[in-house]
Amino acid sequence: MKAFFVFLTLTTCVFAAPTTAQFQSTSTSIGPFPSNVLTSPDPAQATGLRVNLPPDACDPASSPAVCGYQSMLNELDGFSVNPRLMACFSGPVNAGSLANGMFVVPLTNGTPGNRIPVQQVIFDPTSRCAFAEPAQVLHQRSQYLLIVTSAVQDTGGAPVAASPQFTACLGASDTYCQNLASAIAELPPGPSDAASVVTASLFTTMSTTSWLERARNYVNATEFPIVLPAGLPFSFNMNDIQSMQWIPSDTGIGPQDIPVSALSGVGSVEFGFFLSPDFLGSGGAPAGTIPVTPTGEPIPLPSRFAVPISFHVFLPAAPPPPGGYPVVIYGHGLGDSQFGAPTYIASTMAQHGFATLAFEVTGHGYGPGGKVEITEKNGRVDTVATPGRGVMLPGNTQIGLTDGCIIPGPVGIRDCVRQTAVDLIALFDTIKKTHGLLIHLNPQRVYYVGQSLGSIYGTLFAAMEPGIQTAVLNGDGGSEVDVARLSMSSRPLAIAYLQATNPALFNVKTMHAPLQAYFYPPLFPGVFNDNYVFPGSAPVTNTVPGAMAVQAAFAAADWLDMLGDALSYSPLLPQHVLFQFGYGDLEVPNSTESAVVRAADGQAHTSFFNFAKAAGINPALLGVTMDVGGTAFPILPHRILSNPTVCTAPGETPLALAEQRQAAAYFASDGQSIIDPDQFLSGTPYANQDLFTDPGVLPEGQNFLQVQPKPDGGT
Repeated sequence: MKAFFVFLTLTTCVFAAPTTAQFQSTSTSIGPFPSNVLTSPDPAQATGLRVNLPPDACDPASSPAVCGYQSMLNELDGFSVNPRLMACFSGPVNAGSLANGMFVVPLTNGTPGNRIPVQQVIFDPTSRCAFAEPAQVLHQRSQYLLIVTSAVQDTGGAPVAASPQFTACLGASDTYCQNLASAIAELPPGPSDAASVVTASLFTTMSTTSWLERARNYVNATEFPIVLPAGLPFSFNMNDIQSMQWIPSDTGIGPQDIPVSALSGVGSVEFGFFLSPDFLGSGGAPAGTIPVTPTGEPIPLPSRFAVPISFHVFLPAAPPPPGGYPVVIYGHGLGDSQFGAPTYIASTMAQHGFATLAFEVTGHGYGPGGKVEITEKNGRVDTVATPGRGVMLPGNTQIGLTDGCIIPGPVGIRDCVRQTAVDLIALFDTIKKTHGLLIHLNPQRVYYVGQSLGSIYGTLFAAMEPGIQTAVLNGDGGSEVDVARLSMSSRPLAIAYLQATNPALFNVKTMHAPLQAYFYPPLFPGVFNDNYVFPGSAPVTNTVPGAMAVQAAFAAADWLDMLGDALSYSPLLPQHVLFQFGYGDLEVPNSTESAVVRAADGQAHTSFFNFAKAAGINPALLGVTMDVGGTAFPILPHRILSNPTVCTAPGETPLALAEQRQAAAYFASDGQSIIDPDQFLSGTPYANQDLFTDPGVLPEGQNFLQVQPKPDGGT
């Protein structure tokens, strides 16, 4: 009897069925995903396809590829260029083997290209599904293969096998299976050849830039009236000015000082308006949004033909060179205004011969009644109109810092960013058509510098406007969803998104003080832990209940946001773009900054600020904070460039000036030379400390001072 038992045990082991890679392309929970099976033919789209996902209730207990907003996703003409890849198995697999056995292959006219490895790999034992992202942003309107090979192993070390369903598809007569089989057959010989493939899918990426390309063409083809003055007078000599105050409207705050003392080297300031079409609400879309329309057809006309947008320019004190002053357009950050950060870089730019131009960004500047009062030394007081572009939200009596820019739900800042990119294109077009706004600007030498949100919408602008060949992007990051889920200041937006999607997605029920004030805004009952895997990290086996559904919910928003995300536009940036960033950024985390740099292939055009080292020299830098939900969080190094717009710690100033001077020198060389900012720190406590690395190298797989909640509420 004992011998029989042993024989039975051995035969059970020998003849046990192998673990197989699942194949059910019509399912977003089995996959592989993405797959063109989940699309329908649509000749109105640039890709000839339209996404056609099945209904999804966004069950927090499931592990789908995407979760929620199927009706919105089904308006798109393909899958994300930053897709959340999924492959499922009949049993558990070794997560460490997935990085070698799962990859993406581009197809050009049906011919496979070089394999693209995956990153951010996580295996969920409950659903037996693996999730990952391509190690690079995919090209828009292109075909790809998602491949899983027998290099993936089960937990016993045996290779996974193909399922009968996959084998049947490769021999089937339907168009999708035939195309899939043909593409797999073209894989080159080697360890990842056709014979090793155990499951696969064929998918087409979406059009990310189609709308903005058409909006740009509309601007260029439309004859708007010339630039308009903001009042009479609209030009002021700085030597005559005693003080300037910005008086925003429809807000509870009082007048804001525009410090004349910060404008050394500036000779005059000019105020005016340029005109830009307003596409928000066009085509009957909800207020604050831009409709998603077929990418092969014309876009709806703007909801307002020409909106006057306030701008001002700080001109250098030195006489203009032949052709006029070169001009730097400054794109300010979220919650700032045209009278914030641009004021504190204008002096540096003027001393290098550049004019600094700032304008009021979509959803910023408070109400339409804003104005600037200039008090001259002779006692005369002049007023110029500087209307804000904030929106009075329903139920409010005042306009907030960003009202009209951030839209609840998956859209977030996507359409605010796209509209602001249109405004920048209209501004650049106006500079060209008016020979420099009629104020001695050189329309052949226009540059761009953006900080934080200004870098995000600046990425779209620089990618789509051929006339901008040189730019500095400070604190640029993507995707926008990753910024929200990882950033200390933006995490409440991620919480609000999950609340609107399904409150049951909150999978952390308790949180230790003092984080409760931040992670538990009174409006929300819980917080989330999505077990996020940083780029560069080893594959992870999930142990966090509910994490995969949270990831899937974020994947839906990430897909939708690719229409206006810095990450999807970065591959189209011009060659001469300098990326500035600092170690330990809590607002645009390092992992999101490095993602944009890699997508732009901009590793050789970076400047990395070692904030940890600077804080070691001057610990007071860590005490510079901002209020988030009643809790103070460190604000540096994110806003070093805009010093002292938000902060006034003296230790910041030499660091800010060093970054500003690097940007000015980069513009002066037309993007040919990246100088080391350390040379500007002589005579300061930071002298001879090598705080800046050019080109910079971002630390992968970590984010300085990043707080991640654990399932039990710890951190």
